[in-house]
Amino acid sequence: MTPRVPLRFQATVRDGGRVLHGRKVVAEIKRLALIHFVPQPGASSLVGADVGVPFYWRQYGNHQDPERRMDFRRRLTLIEQSATAIRLRATGTTRSGSARSTYAITFRIDARGRLQCEVEAVLTVSDGPGWLVTPHPHHGEAVFCTLWPTGVFSPTGETPKRFDSCLVQRGTKTRRILHHHLESPDKQRIKLGPGDRLAWGLEEMNPQLTIGAGTRAEAGVCAYMWDTHFALRVCRDRRDVVLKPGSQLRAAYVLAGKTRRQLAADFNRATIASSGAAADTPMYRRGLHTFKETFRDATAAGNTAWPWQREIVAGREADVVLARDTRVGCGDCWSLKLQHRHAAQSRWLATTLGPAFGEPAFKRGARLRLGAMVKTTGAAAARITLRLHRTGRGSVFDVSGYEPWSSEWVGSRGALAAGSRKYAAGAPRPQGDGIGGAGEWIELLIETPPLSPAPDRVHLLLELKGCGTGWFDNVELQRR
Repeated sequence: MTPRVPLRFQATVRDGGRVLHGRKVVAEIKRLALIHFVPQPGASSLVGADVGVPFYWRQYGNHQDPERRMDFRRRLTLIEQSATAIRLRATGTTRSGSARSTYAITFRIDARGRLQCEVEAVLTVSDGPGWLVTPHPHHGEAVFCTLWPTGVFSPTGETPKRFDSCLVQRGTKTRRILHHHLESPDKQRIKLGPGDRLAWGLEEMNPQLTIGAGTRAEAGVCAYMWDTHFALRVCRDRRDVVLKPGSQLRAAYVLAGKTRRQLAADFNRATIASSGAAADTPMYRRGLHTFKETFRDATAAGNTAWPWQREIVAGREADVVLARDTRVGCGDCWSLKLQHRHAAQSRWLATTLGPAFGEPAFKRGARLRLGAMVKTTGAAAARITLRLHRTGRGSVFDVSGYEPWSSEWVGSRGALAAGSRKYAAGAPRPQGDGIGGAGEWIELLIETPPLSPAPDRVHLLLELKGCGTGWFDNVELQRR
């Protein structure tokens, strides 16, 4: 049945255009990315202009590399249009032309005004040295779709994220992936075949992506913004692969909108996917950190709780243990532990401080003060560090451009940092009695001068080097 109002396409620029239903814009493409998509009358757009859905292939883990994304020489071409369907072709290449991307995009509308977007994507390796593909640990390497639903990304982080979970349906089996800021296995390497679907929920209108014929995808849900990357696995043995000239990759999917009523039954009967041992990760929150809370706690709200992360800087992974200790603490029985069986350097990090993560903006001219209680054994030494990125000074993703403010290294065999204080186990101190065994707790404090321009990202580092064990507790960042 033909809709009373036909679809029509309006080209705007070489790599963009609009799909109109009467006078209403129901879809818009800009720079080969879908930035507006209204699935039915009265609904709001499922995608936003902040981060569009790319209509080109790329490797997400290296997407800033111009040889890993195909958004050069972009062109959007109208192939065919009728009252019920508009067919477009989106093309692009890597910067050198080593590989090219071709997307056949069809916007189709039914008699009730319901719109869906059907995509067939082809990647072709050009003549020459081939196309280098690097392994990705969380999903396939050759990404053919990345979908950021409207409301899961905020440039300032101040707006609460929409959608509390994703629904994965494979045949008759359904499971829900709860949204939180953990890099947990339930979000990673999600196998999807033809007819399988992934939907976000549960709002009044929800995006749903269905995998097309012949496609075997491996998806990953982002722990930051709930966006999902749909990709083909190329590096089967986790090693680099160079695709030869003439090689092709193909994928297909359909994007549509589903109402709360349409999805409610599936969400209600779905099994909740387990986060596994990752749920024991300690949470970062503003204020004093005693490390009592983990992501298993009911207080671990998806929008506000962020994880402390682990990093090995030097030494063998087999010689390093970073864990939340439930027997040693300064005033309680919880702390963050770093243990080196041989000489190494490692750290716990909190990297989600700043307005992009829902915190108040840092003020120009303000000071930052970081304090922590530290205890070490053996030949290990510990310190605390503030790592700052200033507004407008390079990429926030390049930590080599951050400014470090560190305490001195201190340990059971070393001197105290200036301004620090030692407390024997059991002796009175502002934070309470140490109850985790013999040794001394050391209070480390660092304070920056007035900061101008103000930072927009701040990292907290709890560091240990040498051979031995260190514990950190009562960690607190203050704005002064």
